[in-house]
Amino acid sequence: MEENAQHVQYILLAEFDIDKGASLKYQYPTETGTDEHILSELMLPDGAHLRAEDWTIFCLNQMIPDPENEAKENENPLLYVLNLVRTKHDATARRGARVKAMAICTRHQYLHIYKPVLLLAMEKYFENPGVHILESLYGAVNSMDLTSMPKLTWHERQILRASDNKAMFEEMFSDEFCAGIEDINIMEDTESSRLRKGTYIDLASGSVKEKMASLGKDRHFFETKIEYEGIKLPIKIPLSVNAEEVGDFSVIKLINTFTPSSNYPGSPNPHHPHLDSSGPYTHPIMILLNALLTQKRIVFLGYGHPSGEVANYVLAACALGSGCGTVLKGFTERAFPYTNLTSIDDLLKCPGFIAGVTNPTYEEHTSWWDVLCNISTGKITVSKDLEASAGNTTQQSRKPSMAVLEEAASFNSISVGRNSGGFQNKQDDCKDSDTEFMTDVLYAIQTHYGETSIRAKFQDYIFRFVRLTAIYEEQVYHHTNIAGGSDELGGLGYGPVFQDDASKQRELNANASRIEGWRKTISYRYYQRDLSNWIQNSCIKNLDVYRQISKLKRLKHISDSEVNAIYEAFLNSIVTHRQMIEFLSFLPQHQGGLAPLGSGLFHSSVEIRKKTVNLFRRLERSPVGIIFIQDLSRFQRLAFERQASLAIKEAA
Repeated sequence: MEENAQHVQYILLAEFDIDKGASLKYQYPTETGTDEHILSELMLPDGAHLRAEDWTIFCLNQMIPDPENEAKENENPLLYVLNLVRTKHDATARRGARVKAMAICTRHQYLHIYKPVLLLAMEKYFENPGVHILESLYGAVNSMDLTSMPKLTWHERQILRASDNKAMFEEMFSDEFCAGIEDINIMEDTESSRLRKGTYIDLASGSVKEKMASLGKDRHFFETKIEYEGIKLPIKIPLSVNAEEVGDFSVIKLINTFTPSSNYPGSPNPHHPHLDSSGPYTHPIMILLNALLTQKRIVFLGYGHPSGEVANYVLAACALGSGCGTVLKGFTERAFPYTNLTSIDDLLKCPGFIAGVTNPTYEEHTSWWDVLCNISTGKITVSKDLEASAGNTTQQSRKPSMAVLEEAASFNSISVGRNSGGFQNKQDDCKDSDTEFMTDVLYAIQTHYGETSIRAKFQDYIFRFVRLTAIYEEQVYHHTNIAGGSDELGGLGYGPVFQDDASKQRELNANASRIEGWRKTISYRYYQRDLSNWIQNSCIKNLDVYRQISKLKRLKHISDSEVNAIYEAFLNSIVTHRQMIEFLSFLPQHQGGLAPLGSGLFHSSVEIRKKTVNLFRRLERSPVGIIFIQDLSRFQRLAFERQASLAIKEAA
């Protein structure tokens, strides 16, 4: 959104009348174009009168996603609606209470920032009802000043969200820095190129050091204010929010709710080839994740729960399936964070919807959904009406030849494992990567890892899955549009890393069914389109940085010549500031940052040690890179400073 564009498009007010039921009283400044009855029903959810306050989230301008038509997306942009329902007991009112709802409709994903001002406006409306309250609120929220808010790129957002350093991208808040950011030359080894505000030269080592961080502002947020009726409300806008991350949900809460106890490991019955990636006893969260990837119709039922709580489960699921907005898209477009029976016809028209409901009627109608997640019981149910042969309601890929069908069938016969002993054979062949993944996630939650760290694990998982799909397509269909690279990389290759060919084939076999399911979805088509734009706009060409870093992290045996070639490729590819930012985004600080590269400082090869030092010296000339250098372990940092000092003396 442009900084001068409106932050909020509409303000809505609905009331509950004992005779008329839910009714929409005001739409300001104009009508939304959505049916008034549907709006009023969404704004006054079932059971809202039982609580003093309830928050609801729903969407406007929802259409069936069409990845081939970008213009259609921009005509009527998706609006997120933050809705507050208040019930005030009043002895003078019929039935002793007044129930009203006020909603803000915005394009902003971080719509939770409007909660304080919406609470104030609702209070004033109860005191003095009238459209003037909506008019005043509309003017206040749209006067919020975001002109100085940094516009972070995708790579900068990934660096910021993976860092605990409050001063990360401090420079982006300075107009002077932003104007000259492209002028930073990380190739020049001069004192002026290495110094910036907040750093100094350590005379002993010659290295740039960070001064002690001051107790300043947290640059993960942009601080501004909304002035409403003479009250200045401080607002903190998160800067590291990705696409598909809407509102203030918790992935950890989603996982904890639907993780069965150790006494009840889950249903042993097979559900569907797309869903049972681990065969019997597939973890419920993996069933949900597979349902999201293969575009199944998903319902979250929260009978007796606040509609806002149900909505947050839906939004968390959207983040889960998209890799937290970093890999896939098209989930929030199909999300109905809160819906009811009034909108059932519109819901059923949407392929692969993710919906939140509070009406238990949905549970009885198994033909309406494929997967139902009951928030009260923590149980995930697969509909008996979901057929294994049923395809998704999207365009099919080009019709494959008989040879291709046979090859795909051979993959699926191994992966599904429902024939006698099939699943046992799969277990004998390899450890179940999904089970290991969920064990790792649950251990991280139990040891109090934060929300960002848990989201990052699912980001990596989805990223590996789509890269695995590219290899599968090349093997089965002998062609892929989602590889994201070429073999013109000096033999360094592209795609995920495997210990050996056998483990590669096992992983392909285990994922074959859900890969075939994903290939028929809207998110797959979006990924094809987005990857093309990604490659075109990438600053680092002809090098799969993620693969090379994965080699250094995962491979037990890697030749000196290949390690040397990797560091050489990094030095050749990281010349500009933007290239360095793109490079560092693949080295999240909460996963060790530069530690995998720091091992090169202790390599037996002198050549590799020199290249590691040259790479780190280049990084420390940037205001972002130096934070990564200072975040090295003490052992690696001392080794770097000592070798950098020797290199400077030799050069002199």
